[in-house]
Amino acid sequence: MSTIRTSVPAALLLAAIVGPGLAQAPAPPAQVPLVTGLVLGSVLHSPLGEREDVIEIRSADATGVHYAWHERTIEANGDTTDGFRKRFVSAGDLAGAPRFDDVFARDEQVRPGFTALTLSSTVYRQLIDAGSAPFSLMVIPDEARRTPLSGTALDALFSAQRVRYKGTLTRVSPAPEPFPLLVDGVRTGLPALHVKGSFASGLKRAEWELWVLADSAHPLLLKSVLQGDVFQMVRADLPDSSARKRGAPIEGRLLEAELVKRCRLEIPGVYFAFGTAAIDPISDRALAELAKGLAGHPDWKVTVEGHTDSVGTDAANQALSERRAEAVRARLAQRHGVNTGTWGAVGYGAIKPRESNATIEGRARNRRVELVRDCT
Repeated sequence: MSTIRTSVPAALLLAAIVGPGLAQAPAPPAQVPLVTGLVLGSVLHSPLGEREDVIEIRSADATGVHYAWHERTIEANGDTTDGFRKRFVSAGDLAGAPRFDDVFARDEQVRPGFTALTLSSTVYRQLIDAGSAPFSLMVIPDEARRTPLSGTALDALFSAQRVRYKGTLTRVSPAPEPFPLLVDGVRTGLPALHVKGSFASGLKRAEWELWVLADSAHPLLLKSVLQGDVFQMVRADLPDSSARKRGAPIEGRLLEAELVKRCRLEIPGVYFAFGTAAIDPISDRALAELAKGLAGHPDWKVTVEGHTDSVGTDAANQALSERRAEAVRARLAQRHGVNTGTWGAVGYGAIKPRESNATIEGRARNRRVELVRDCT
């Protein structure tokens, strides 16, 4: 995409944003429900570079959704500042808006008549029932898109220069297609609706290809291809209060069981600022659960392993993987009370991939931190 444009009970949320005209029979909990505390990891791949970001659902209720795009700014003197680019989408627009504009800003943006990271439920139902839907989207002009992607600023991604294009969305796939996403650290094939759109603004034309979650209550944008840019969701970490997790074993116990059984754990829910070893604060909820699982095993000999994708030089990836492993070890000790005094922290760069580095989702999976217990 030319810009990154992208807890209430399930029944209440469905009633609020879908409306009585689209009432459906009860269904199993969605795999990525729209709930407070949902965290999404996204990647923007552009001819100018590739960057990974964190998007948080700060609140989701009967009034709408408050999104927060995490941003870390590194000043010239090396100081860092954590902040957010914010956006509010009302329940009415989640239900029926026929337009899309994914602008975020430090002062929360409200764009009546537009969605930001989803299609509306009405547009989704039109695509399911009729196969097409009239639609508009805001596009950044080419002349405003030439700033290289940065790990320190998002200004180029959220340019105020944008033009409205009008056209039609058309369903491509007769049935949902599997779409790869890491959900709570597990590779999952989510059902996705494949859609294409043709749009015009005066004499200018734009083609948009996208995949959205096959869920009328949360038709989340999973992948977008527009003007040479590919925007893709690669991770989703759900809060423990979500319906999907309700009644499941406590997360800390599951992590502990994995280390007992397999002696290795790929830590879910840990996010780093793009291209750095700075741990995003949203990661602390996952690390707190991990600390609970480790509390009963002070005798374990553990090593933290850092891994990267293959983008960049071998030396840079090696150094980054080492810094990230050490950052996790230090965070567990300093903030979560884990005795890591005998632990090791090592980096492997890109030499131990989990998946192919040829795809966006594969590279995202390969950027990871693991705990390894000495079971010999």
